[in-house]
Amino acid sequence: MNPTAFSQTEETLKHCRLTQTLSPAQATVLAELLAASEPWLTLNISASALAKYLLRTDPALKRYTVEVQGVLAGVICLRYPWLRGPYIELLGLAADFRGLGIGGELLAWAESQARLECQNLWVVASAFNQKALAFYQHHGFGPVGLLPDLVLPGHDEVLLRKSWG
Repeated sequence: MNPTAFSQTEETLKHCRLTQTLSPAQATVLAELLAASEPWLTLNISASALAKYLLRTDPALKRYTVEVQGVLAGVICLRYPWLRGPYIELLGLAADFRGLGIGGELLAWAESQARLECQNLWVVASAFNQKALAFYQHHGFGPVGLLPDLVLPGHDEVLLRKSWG
C-alpha cells in the first residue's frame, strides 16, 4: 500500500520539525510575526485575519507548524486535494529563520509528499513580491498565470507550478 500524501502528523526534517497541530496561542504568535512582513503588509492583511485563517475549520487544509530547535519558526499550509496536485496556500517563516535553507527544505518536503500521488505542486505569490517569486523559481516553479485583483484590488498574484512526470 502506498503512503498517503500529507498523512503524517509529525515530520522531522534536517533543519526543522513539522507538526500538524496548531494551538490558538501558536496561531496568534505566527499571525503577528507574519503580519509584520511582506506580502501581508502591502496586502493589508492583519494579524487577526491571519490568525482566523490559521484556526478556521477546513478539512482540506493541512496546517503544519515549523519549529527549529524547539522554537516556533513558521507555518506551512497546503490545500489537498486541489486541482491536479497540492496547493501551498501559505509558507511563512519568522524573519530570524529566513535565508537559512528552511524554506527550501519545506518545499522539498511538500514536493516529496505530493509525488506520492500527484504530478504537480502549486503556489501563488504576489507579483510585487520579487523575493518570493525568485525563491519559488529557484526551486523549480514556473509561472503559469496571472491572477489580477485576487487578494486586493490593484495587486496581481502569480500562479506558479512545479511539475514532474
